Amino acid sequence: MILVLGAGGMLGKDVLRALGEKATGLPRAECDIADPTHIAKLGMGEFGRPTWIINCAAYTKVDLAEQEKQAGYDANALGPSYLSSAAADLNARVIHISTDFVFDGSKTSPYLETDETNPLNEYGRTKLAGERNILPAIILRTSWLFGAEGPCFPKTMIRVASSGKPLRVVADQIGCPTYTEDLAQTIADVVQANLPDGIYHATGHEPMSWFDFAKRAVSAAGILDADISPIQTEDWPTPAARPKYSVLSNEKLIAAGIPKMPDLDSALRRFTDRLNQPEPTA
Repeated sequence: MILVLGAGGMLGKDVLRALGEKATGLPRAECDIADPTHIAKLGMGEFGRPTWIINCAAYTKVDLAEQEKQAGYDANALGPSYLSSAAADLNARVIHISTDFVFDGSKTSPYLETDETNPLNEYGRTKLAGERNILPAIILRTSWLFGAEGPCFPKTMIRVASSGKPLRVVADQIGCPTYTEDLAQTIADVVQANLPDGIYHATGHEPMSWFDFAKRAVSAAGILDADISPIQTEDWPTPAARPKYSVLSNEKLIAAGIPKMPDLDSALRRFTDRLNQPEPTA
């Protein structure tokens, strides 16, 4: 049995879709990774005795994390330490999701798993602490996640462009958009391959700016007359500093036999198709 924590979130829902009947999901209400009593129940087998635990649970509000430091630390740093103990009690392997924000963006070539970390913001610092606390585990660092099951950047761009309002989008931060459906399939592949513990980078493979990403997203949604203008980071100040360059190399994962993710155009087609599906009726 594979247990997915954070199963009510954008990535967690797609991981459950990818794993199908092999997986059981626990949303935060049932198992809050930041609550030691919940994780104690996990370690005692009250949620079953999984062979794998996939941790999709995290505090991901990057800007609010500058204020809500304790909440971010509890979920992203302390939670993984609790989970590590519970997994050891269950003799279960762990896949833990981390972030490109553990890097400062000073490189101009894709980051390797062995590169020095130096997070610029509180979110990145708590996620880096979580990496250290969760070991031994498979840690998958990803970037610029978007998905059909939660709020995300391309959804916002499509919504604003559909209303006819102009968009001003940062053009000097470079990263790789990653579709949750594709990351979920990568997670399923990692489980199937039974990879050794360690840090791996798992992202889309097309570097671009947020401005380029916005243009690709609205085009995929069929909006051909969107008013999108490029701006610089300083034109859109945010509480949390972002790395200017956070492209991650996926070569280690590919060398381990895990297929590279589909291209962004494919991801955006599938993403917009899901957005356009009618809501299920009761």
